[in-house]
Amino acid sequence: MAEQQVSPSEARSLRISEIRMIALAEIATKSTGLDHWSYYIELNELKRRPLSIEWLEGVIMLAVIGRIRPARVFGWLNKLRDRREKAGQLDAFEAFDARLRSYLYPETLTNHGYDRQTFADLDHDSVWAQVESHLGALRDEGYEVFLNSGTLLGVVRDEKLIAHDDDIDLAVILKAGTEEEAAQEWRDLKGRLQELALFDEDNHNQAAIYKLTPAGQTQIDLFPAWVQGGKVFVYPHTHGELALEDVLPLRKCAVTGNALPAVPEKMLTLNYGAGWDTPDPLFKFPWAAANDRFAPFLERLAK
Repeated sequence: MAEQQVSPSEARSLRISEIRMIALAEIATKSTGLDHWSYYIELNELKRRPLSIEWLEGVIMLAVIGRIRPARVFGWLNKLRDRREKAGQLDAFEAFDARLRSYLYPETLTNHGYDRQTFADLDHDSVWAQVESHLGALRDEGYEVFLNSGTLLGVVRDEKLIAHDDDIDLAVILKAGTEEEAAQEWRDLKGRLQELALFDEDNHNQAAIYKLTPAGQTQIDLFPAWVQGGKVFVYPHTHGELALEDVLPLRKCAVTGNALPAVPEKMLTLNYGAGWDTPDPLFKFPWAAANDRFAPFLERLAK
């Protein structure tokens, strides 16, 4: 009897399953002896779209084992959750996610890394006290600054910093009235922050997001905002969709005493979608689409 031939597609699926089982055994035993990088590279070579559940689980586990690609892991976890939900297998996703978190403990997976302290571990009053010095310095320079992104979401929805978050997000309203002026002012502001010893040179890696000196172990991200033609722009989530009165005048946060947009719910909807008031620890911001909208601004920053 002739041997049954295995197609390239079947062989690829079998190998993905084998690698997934190898990674699963490592997660179960915590033996720490797996050559995760070689398997990770091999899985990426076997990748085909649409991404299968087995491929996603395999690559997620290998990345977690090696403590690599935390931001990608968040994206893959989102895709895996969607696949399982569509298949009516959300319980299977929740069990997989719990197994990962148990494997990592006492480390915590965040969008920024594996060993960062989250706000569940920190004294919030101490964090706010340290952030205040940055806010005061920017106000002394004549700027209005408001709580932004995840920090805004936390104080509005949860009335505190989000437990699984690990950084502070601020937005500074530039005095510019055009995109070109905003790009120039943003570049100039970097120099001023450096003069004030407020710029974190060690962690800075994006032209449109400035890392301020951390509050203890908590990183502080500063984002540019400006008003143009009566419309508000806040990189990366608001590109003229909000009117001036949606943001200014800023109002006082009842929780922290810091400044918020006039109607924070509108900004949160743009940033996180209509379901912003429902917690989602795996939320992944659509950076590619946002950078496309802000492409002219980003290009000016690169000049």
